[in-house]
Amino acid sequence: MELLELIDISKQFHVRSGGRRATLSAVDHVSLTVRPGTTLGVVGESGCGKSTLARVIVGLHLADDGEMIFDGKQVLAGKRRTPTELKRMQMVFQDPSSALNPRATISESIGFPLQVQGTPKAVIADRVAKVMHDVGLPAAYASHYPHQLSGGQRQRVNIARALALQPKLVVLDEAVSALDKSIQAQVLNLLSDLQEEYGLTYVFISHDLNVVRYISDDVAVMYLGQVVESGSAQELYDNPKHPYTQLLLSSVPTLDPAQSTRDEPVDSIDSTEIPSPIDPPSGCRFRTRCPFAMDVCAQTAPPRITIADDRTVACHLYADSALPLPHSQEV
Repeated sequence: MELLELIDISKQFHVRSGGRRATLSAVDHVSLTVRPGTTLGVVGESGCGKSTLARVIVGLHLADDGEMIFDGKQVLAGKRRTPTELKRMQMVFQDPSSALNPRATISESIGFPLQVQGTPKAVIADRVAKVMHDVGLPAAYASHYPHQLSGGQRQRVNIARALALQPKLVVLDEAVSALDKSIQAQVLNLLSDLQEEYGLTYVFISHDLNVVRYISDDVAVMYLGQVVESGSAQELYDNPKHPYTQLLLSSVPTLDPAQSTRDEPVDSIDSTEIPSPIDPPSGCRFRTRCPFAMDVCAQTAPPRITIADDRTVACHLYADSALPLPHSQEV
């Protein structure tokens, strides 16, 4: 049984563009599942809807359409979360500094969610001490303020605050992107240890494909608000199917000299011209950058096709009337 299931989740924003009101479709009919005790990585270019999806999951944005099933209970679009539901899912944000109150001590920041829930002071003190220990923060830091800590230490505080309420699901939105590479590795290893110790389930949002591959069990690839491919991390990275997934993986830098002259997996893909999410292309949203685009791509949005166990791809190339990508075009 899945811990989290998203069914046709959509979220729109009303914005002004060129002096007129317009509708930006940030998340468009997204369906995903997350198994207990695993990590789902969500990747894509900036503006693809990853962070909006994260905020919809935890209730910071209310979905316009669709439903969510969390731990066996249904959460309808537009419905605010109950305090119990909020306790069981927490979020760690990208900027560790702005996520903390500069006037609150570390112990106050970590204990504040417990205080809001009406937890006794003695229990708060014990819980704060435990989670600080578990994330590798010395007890003496309890009286420190955020500006007295490094970026990595501040992010450990944010992780500790998320753990204080003993959630089942933690959504991490670019949680290591603001950190140095060496600190990133430490925090990623910490997250893996905490997942095992606390029995946590993660939704890990990132633009760093190497980080996502390291920490994720499953991966979903988003493009202009839609999921274009999903599956196990190993299968998706070893054999990407959607042309957009291939484009993303071809852009990953490598330090291996043997792969430094690696050929592009898909010739003539335009990697710079990204359509506006306010006025996306008709049919398949990736067709304006895809060298395999067909007439049907402009006319009909491709359905998500199951091509293997827990492996889906939204591309007309994999419909019954079309052939899969040639083997030479695969990474």
